[in-house]
Amino acid sequence: MSAGWWRTNRWWLPVLVVALGALGWLTWRSDEVQAWWSGEPRVAHTADAEGWAQVGDVRARLAGLEAVDGLDDGYGGRIEAPDGYTLWAADVSLRSDAPAAPEGAEETFSSCEVLLRDTAGREFAAGASALAGMPYPEAPGCTGAVSSRSTQYFLTPDDAEPAEVRLVEPSLLPAYWSLPVADVG
Repeated sequence: MSAGWWRTNRWWLPVLVVALGALGWLTWRSDEVQAWWSGEPRVAHTADAEGWAQVGDVRARLAGLEAVDGLDDGYGGRIEAPDGYTLWAADVSLRSDAPAAPEGAEETFSSCEVLLRDTAGREFAAGASALAGMPYPEAPGCTGAVSSRSTQYFLTPDDAEPAEVRLVEPSLLPAYWSLPVADVG
């Protein structure tokens, strides 16, 4: 009786092996796709009518963006952008709806990366570290109970036309704050 079963089902056994292999491959593939998807900023949370974009409990707003001639280096000197480059100052405000940590509890802090994206799709990290003596700005806190305003500096080629300021917090990926420059008034 068992030989008859094998003979009757011999065509279904390879199909079953292939189906199980495909299921395993799809499961592995979905994990790879999920890791790829959540590893980069892909889901923009854009500003509302008042200019605030919200990710989680934190709202962010681009309060201003302007080209500046130079910066005070903190030691009585001045740092200027080299020929062919523009130095930008972006004022970013952050507010949180999250409750403050209970007394005695450890506060969690997480800073986010601030990027300036131009109309050509190029991204420039805050800090303008290519300038000698340029102080590196402190990255804003983007999680927990936060209320802050900071100025972030970017060094771009003269042909860069700013389109958006992005705030990226790794623990909140793929979501990020998208603050269009056009909304700054």
